[in-house]
Order: sequence, then structure tokens, then C-alpha cells
Amino acid sequence: MKFQFKQLGPLYKGEVELADLTIICGENNTGKTYITNSLYALLFSWQQLLAWDLSEDDMLKLQSEGFIGIDLQKEIVDNWTVILQNTMDRLAENLNDFLATPPERFMDTRLSLLMPITNDWIGKNFEVGLNSSQGKSLISIKKQAKNNIAEIALVVESGDELPPIHSLARFIREQLLEIVLEETFPDVFIASAERTGSAIFRGELNFSKNKLVNMLTEMENNKKSVVNFSTLLKLMKRTYALSIEHNVEFISNSIPDLEQLGISDVVKSNPELLKKLSTCAGGTYKASKEGAIHFTPKGTMLKMGLGEASSSVRSLMVLWFWLNHKAKPGDLLMIDEPELNLHPANQRRLAQFLAALVNAGVKVFLTTHSDYIIREFNTLIMLSSDKPHLSAVREKFGYSENDFLGAEKVAVYSTTTTLFEIDGKKKKRLGTLEKWDVKQYHGIQVKSFDEAINEMNRVQDAILYGVS
Repeated sequence: MKFQFKQLGPLYKGEVELADLTIICGENNTGKTYITNSLYALLFSWQQLLAWDLSEDDMLKLQSEGFIGIDLQKEIVDNWTVILQNTMDRLAENLNDFLATPPERFMDTRLSLLMPITNDWIGKNFEVGLNSSQGKSLISIKKQAKNNIAEIALVVESGDELPPIHSLARFIREQLLEIVLEETFPDVFIASAERTGSAIFRGELNFSKNKLVNMLTEMENNKKSVVNFSTLLKLMKRTYALSIEHNVEFISNSIPDLEQLGISDVVKSNPELLKKLSTCAGGTYKASKEGAIHFTPKGTMLKMGLGEASSSVRSLMVLWFWLNHKAKPGDLLMIDEPELNLHPANQRRLAQFLAALVNAGVKVFLTTHSDYIIREFNTLIMLSSDKPHLSAVREKFGYSENDFLGAEKVAVYSTTTTLFEIDGKKKKRLGTLEKWDVKQYHGIQVKSFDEAINEMNRVQDAILYGVS
């Protein structure tokens, strides 16, 4: 997947090609969060945004004849380039809502995506139905393996009422897109930079409820207040980026229900992942049916509330519950600043956990300012090379084969500036992305961090030895 953009926040132009592990570095306020939130909005809302619908003729035929066949290869796959670009245009048009910014912020933004459809869908059987509230079958959608045609049939009995035609079309559309694109668009989960505060104030962070309470309080205080539809629309307008709202929603409302899902597929196949994250957090988490979350430090029987636990515990909580109950191979985990509140030793441990997660089949996308995290990834990349002395190094420092990280799995970018010629006029220095080299024998070439560290070393040398 290659995400390309023009005039996205402070970034004039750039592209990111997602790898198994994708890292974006750079100074503050240089565009990392714009990229992260734009990608998250696309991957979470692709069903809503995708520029393809059933034709009106198909829906009329289904109503009149009770059956239609849709050639998914012809309708979607053969038109994928056009569909995808129209989808990205829709994303750009709605980016101000997804990112909770003023409407004019992205007026000149242009987005595109290179994302081929995998062929796995052709070989799969698919069958799904829609039932009425009384449990009666209304519609059937089937696709046989090695067949491009989706067969859609009404199975209503005489006297049964169908849902409104627009609802029926939306259901069919969603199922057909799922057939073709299930393996193309990964399920995405984000741990935003606001996760630490969200964890401790989780009981107070139901945004919609709080807005309604404030409105009703105002009505009570001002008896002449009148609420109309326009007022309600303004009230419910997003005030935080989609990624933040979803993260808060997960922390505030979803965690108590996760126990019902059982252990995630990733943890079932890779139980050492939970051990690695527990080592990083310094203990384990547990959610009660009532919604209370407790943390038990390693080697104790204590049940600590989040308010009395350290900020590092709150920072890692969302990862713990996602990993334990929702993670599955093929997912994409996005983390904004994984180093938040972590001691350098735990930053290294978290890098080891993320590398093991990648090796378990989960893709990871992160933004970071942490030299420790980058250098630990460096270590894991270099340890996976075939130099004969490395087996002794691995044994001495306690690394296992699960900690290895192939250079081919890693893509690293840094926000920077470069000269662009705008409309044939004088060149200007504008924001862009630079891709760093990742080599098996040398790791990641950490340019921006090295510059800051070297400058700090020069200052300290001048203090100790004088300026020559």
C-alpha cells in the first residue's frame, strides 16, 4: 500500500509505502500526526468512503424479478484504479471532519493510493443472509469458490415487508465489498498519543453524552432555550480527530465487554507476546464486569486502580486489552509515540515486543521521537544477519530468534524539508518525507537523531575541554 499526498498540513508533498513495520520520525509539528490520522481515517472508514454502489437498474431488477447476479471482477476489480482514486477524493473532501479541523484546512489537499486487490477472494465461498426482526429470511447473498458472480436473491414470503430500498442496497453493497476487499484492507486499531489521559479519565470521556448533558443543563438554566435540528447537528460535530474519539471509545466503553471475546488469535498462537508486554508494563491488567480496571504489579497480589498506577501503566493499558482480546494476523496496529511515559529500558523492551508482533503477522505503523526505540530496532535487524559471531552475542544478551527483524520488513521515513519549484516560480523549501536506508548489516541510518545527539556531544565536549 502506497499512500501519496500533496499539501497535507505542513507537508507539501510525499509518500509512504506501508511495510510490515513502518516508522515515521521527525521533529514536532512537521506533519507526522496528519499522516497518521489520514491513514487511520481511510482504513477505518473505507467501506463508507469507497466510491462504488449497486446500480439503480440492478436494484429495480432485484425488486421485480427477485434475483440478480453481480460480476464482481467486472464491477469492482476491473475498475479498481478509478474507484480507488474517487475514494481518495472523497477522503480529501471529508478530511476536515475526520481530523476535526476547520473546513478550509484541506481545500487544496490531494490524496492518492496504490493498493492492488489480492486474488484470494476468487477462491473463497461466501454466504450471508439478512433476517427480519421476527427472524424470517429476507435476502440471500452467495458466491461459490472460483466464481466471480455473487448471486443475490430475495427470499421473502407473501405478506412480508422488505426494509427500505436504500437500506437493502446498503446491506448488499457492504457484503459485496467485504467479499472482494476483506483481505485488501486490514482491520486497523490505533493507540493515540492521548491514551494516557484517556485511561485515567475514562469515566468522564463519553463525548456525545457530555455534549447532550451540557445542552440539557443550558436548557434548564435558560427556560427560553429552543433546540432545533441545526443546533443538534452543530452539537454533535466532531471536536477531536476520529482516531482520538475511537481510542477514547475503546477505553471508556469497550474494555469491559472484551472478556466475552476470549483470547485473541494472535495470543493463542504466540503466548510469548503477552509475556513480553507484561514485562514491559511491569505486571498484568484485569477488567471487571462493572468496568473497573485493575493493574497487578509483577510479584505482588495488589490490585491497583489506574489512578494510583504509574503513567507507564496507563500508557500501555490500551495495547494490553487490544492484544489480549482483538489482535489477529493481518491486522494493522497504529501507535502514536509508543515511548510515552516509558523509561529507556522499557522503550527497548517495547521495541522488542513490536518486532515480535510483526513476526506474528501483525503489521505495525508508528510515529516516534525515541532514539532508544529506533536503536533497538537497529539491534534486532543486525542480529538477524548471518555473521558467525552473532550467535554468541544473542546468547550473551538474552535475545531469541523471535526477536529478529528482517531489514526487508522495515520502512523508515523522516519529515524534513526540501526545495520545490512551485508553478515554475522560484524554489521554496517545503515539508516532505525522506525515506531512510535500512540495511541488514548496518540497521537504520538514523540521520535526524544522530544530528541532535552529535550536537549535544559537541556542547558537552566544549564544556569539558573548551572551545578550540
